[in-house]
Amino acid sequence: MKKRFMTFCRRTTCVLLTAACACTLLAGCGQDSEAATEEEEALGALIPVEVQLPEEGTLTLKNEFVGMVSPEESVYVIPLVAAEVLSTDISVGDTVTAGQVLCKLDTEAAELQLASAKAQYNSAAAGVQAAEVGYEIAQAQYESTVAQLDMQNEQTQRQKDLTMYQMQMQIDGINDGIEDINEQIADLEEDKEDAKEQRDDLGKAKKRANKYVSQAQAAYNAAATAYGYDAAMRDYQALIATVTGMESGQIPHTEEELQKAKEELKTAGEKLEEIKAQLKPHEETLQAAQAAASQTGAAYDQVEAGIDSIEDGEEKLKDSLSDTYKSKEQTETVKNLTEAQLNVNTQPVQEAGKKTAALGVDSAAAQVNSAKVGAAGAKVAIDSAEYQLDMYTLTAPIDGVIEAVNVKEHDFASSGNPAFVISNKDTMTVTFGVSEGIRNTLRIGQNIEVERNGKNYRAAITEIGSMVDQTTGLFTIKSCVSDPDGSLLTGSSVKVAADTYSQTDALLIPYDAVYYDGSQPYVYVAQKDVAKRKDVETGIFDEKTITVLSGLLAEDQLITSWSSNLRDGASISIQETGNAITEAED
Repeated sequence: MKKRFMTFCRRTTCVLLTAACACTLLAGCGQDSEAATEEEEALGALIPVEVQLPEEGTLTLKNEFVGMVSPEESVYVIPLVAAEVLSTDISVGDTVTAGQVLCKLDTEAAELQLASAKAQYNSAAAGVQAAEVGYEIAQAQYESTVAQLDMQNEQTQRQKDLTMYQMQMQIDGINDGIEDINEQIADLEEDKEDAKEQRDDLGKAKKRANKYVSQAQAAYNAAATAYGYDAAMRDYQALIATVTGMESGQIPHTEEELQKAKEELKTAGEKLEEIKAQLKPHEETLQAAQAAASQTGAAYDQVEAGIDSIEDGEEKLKDSLSDTYKSKEQTETVKNLTEAQLNVNTQPVQEAGKKTAALGVDSAAAQVNSAKVGAAGAKVAIDSAEYQLDMYTLTAPIDGVIEAVNVKEHDFASSGNPAFVISNKDTMTVTFGVSEGIRNTLRIGQNIEVERNGKNYRAAITEIGSMVDQTTGLFTIKSCVSDPDGSLLTGSSVKVAADTYSQTDALLIPYDAVYYDGSQPYVYVAQKDVAKRKDVETGIFDEKTITVLSGLLAEDQLITSWSSNLRDGASISIQETGNAITEAED
């Protein structure tokens, strides 16, 4: 409406100027006014107009926004352990590939932990082996006992010789079991010797670690002496006592003496803090040495425990061997008494013997399961230690460019703090905000234009926010630039242009051809040399074109020129303008 008003004002001004000039010329020439008036009326009876047919098509509006550039993928490489940085050759701006080593950390503590876990696993494995031997023996005893009792139940006096033969086989089987136990005891002795060698190695490592602690303690004490820590502490404590005594009234003083004492106390405190700061590296070195010594001692204790476990297994095998000898003696006694007892009802005794043998098998099976659980736990400890060891090498998780490096050689890398920042700039993301109305016109995959410093880039919308940003009051839109270059810097601002509102299958006419009666838009069309007003319903528009949704037909001859005398029912004359409409009519 504002544009129509401005156009109308310009046209009105032109008409008024033209009329004024005509009046001046008529008066100046001195012609007969009546003849001139008749001629003007004759000429003004027909209003010259230009016409054209409405076009059917689509009108799309484009909006511009301000966007922010960021990499599509950016990751922080964070150490999972705290240790000294041994080496790193990565700098800001370097290009890295996924899996590339960024830096290596000191693995001494992790290696000690892994060695301890392996020693504990070996001990547990030996326990499993001993338990399985015990189970095999118990199973053999059970099977042998069952076979013996079953045969005793089935045999008769006429099978006496056969019964004696079977019992002898039982005794032979027990003897074989005794030989197996002795072999297992010998194997455990070998395992114990291996464990003792590991204990000796760890003992040496323990001595070295304790020596390192002593050296670190000596270095700390020497540094404390060199920096005068004890003297500074004594001076500081003496000044505290003096100031306290003055303030409590126990020491006579003047106000100046008290102020001087407080200043001296403050100076002494600052000096003491400076000395503590100087001693901090020595204190950290001492703590690291103590931690290493503690870990080595723990590994030593674990190996000691493994040796104890092996000795316990050996003791159990010896107990089992003793029980087997007893079983052998019992079997031989049974053999000697069998002939006298063949006629006695031995069924209850046989059943009791089976239950006893079954209980022995169940107990041995439980020991095997328990030992396997212990070995599985020890294997988990090895896997955990190996996993921990892998954590001491930091690698790049993605291909990209190093944005930040927060560690350097011989520094102490802290767990939880990012050591490196890597960005993948093969694809850049442009983020911008839009109103709810414009948000509803956008779609995923829609192409947009991104411009920075006079250079245009192709992009496509990848994400349309569903929640209003509380800071801006707008919806967040993300787009992907598939062909970025070095000028699209992280965090830089760009101009974004996107097609928003659109109307299809509408009639398109010049914006200047629409008039307004209050809030009612209308146009003029030519019908048999007469101007006819048509009220229309309009849609979206830009600087040159407006859409008509209803009230106008595609075949209507739209009047596009302006005249102050143009109104509904006015006589008109279509001009020869080279328009396709007039040519068709001619």
